[in-house]
Amino acid sequence: MWGVIALIIASVIWGSTFPIIKVVMNYVNSFRYVWVRNLLAVLSMLPYIVYRIRRGLLSRHSAIGGILIGSTYTLALWLQGLGTFYTTASNSAFITNLYFIYLHVYEALKGKKYDYRLVASVLMALTGLYIMTKARGFGFGETLILIGSFLWALQVLLVDKYSNTNPLDTTFFMLLPSLTLSIPDMFFLESFSISKITLVLPHLLYLSLVASVIAYALQLYGQRYVVASTASTICLIEPTSAPIFAMFLINEKIDFAQITGFILIILALYLSITSKYSYKQSQI
Repeated sequence: MWGVIALIIASVIWGSTFPIIKVVMNYVNSFRYVWVRNLLAVLSMLPYIVYRIRRGLLSRHSAIGGILIGSTYTLALWLQGLGTFYTTASNSAFITNLYFIYLHVYEALKGKKYDYRLVASVLMALTGLYIMTKARGFGFGETLILIGSFLWALQVLLVDKYSNTNPLDTTFFMLLPSLTLSIPDMFFLESFSISKITLVLPHLLYLSLVASVIAYALQLYGQRYVVASTASTICLIEPTSAPIFAMFLINEKIDFAQITGFILIILALYLSITSKYSYKQSQI
């Protein structure tokens, strides 16, 4: 169960970031938000990485895995952001999180066994997500987000592949590809302003140290024990918990649809984690 607990904690942390990101976006553009957040995380980890290198403990496998995961994450994030510009936040949230369906289909085609708990959890989670987001319509923006959602699924599969590496080592390299977003930001967008960064520095530090370093390491650790499709179902706690944090932190209201969706996803989570087919056989 430690893998499940790690994934739940990571998902709750990510859910807490939505209202914080909303505050940050009042001061910086989306490119700057991503690369500054991850730059702070990289700088915080530098002493640790230098120590690991000097001791000869850093593996090539962790570096390759981190770069691959981080590159997929960065591209998915960019497509999600661009697509959301052309559509509604609710459509973006629904389509983005469809990646958990792709992973279940992928693993089913590979011969993964399913019991009634897993089947019911998938159907219940999909219904809850749809009710909660109230998604409607499909166009150019939705197409971009759909492509991005396939990349989110690939990111989870890559984490699954490299979950046997040192979580902190791999997390460091995961953070590096997103720094490339500083190039279009610095050369084609608004001029860099230290004063604006300073205004939201506490928010950025939480996003970098907790939501990036700690949460990514927890995801890598959790997926050592939990299969990718179930991990993606557990991660639906992220969009589910976001409205709750928004209610407490920035006074947003929760409606009946969000409460209904929340209940369905929590029930789906329970069914998913109580199935023996949710765990890697070597870990049972």
